[in-house]
Amino acid sequence: MVEDVIEDSNDYGESAETQTVSDKTEDYKSKYLYLVAEVENYKKAKDREISDYIRNSNEKFMLNMLKVLDDFESVLKIKKDDDLNALFRSLNSLLSSYGLERMNVVGEEYSPDIAEAILTGKSEDGPGKIIEEIQSGYKLNGKVLRYPKVKVSI
Repeated sequence: MVEDVIEDSNDYGESAETQTVSDKTEDYKSKYLYLVAEVENYKKAKDREISDYIRNSNEKFMLNMLKVLDDFESVLKIKKDDDLNALFRSLNSLLSSYGLERMNVVGEEYSPDIAEAILTGKSEDGPGKIIEEIQSGYKLNGKVLRYPKVKVSI
């Protein structure tokens, strides 16, 4: 009878030990899966950060190029020259291959989100329309580098 009790307690002790090992295994497994997920999230975040850095790394250069484009446009307004025009188109094409795009807002409804109003005037289009672009606006890979300065109808 005493032997039966000892055997029963041994069975209980082994199952408790097995239970503890099983709990530790599950704990380690969940920690492992958590760490794997954290590493994956870190890799994705770093990839996004590197991608954004590469896309916007030439932002400062493009801002400086806007001054050149403005000067070019000023010269083309004064002097109509086919050679200069072709050179300007070539320069625009090159810069657009790096993600620079001109914002075309003439004829659109004015909003401070798309342009900066610096002049007003009368127009047949009705009030609130952008009727003239004073200075061109540009985006780099979808991000606004410079808002266009415009004349808005009243």
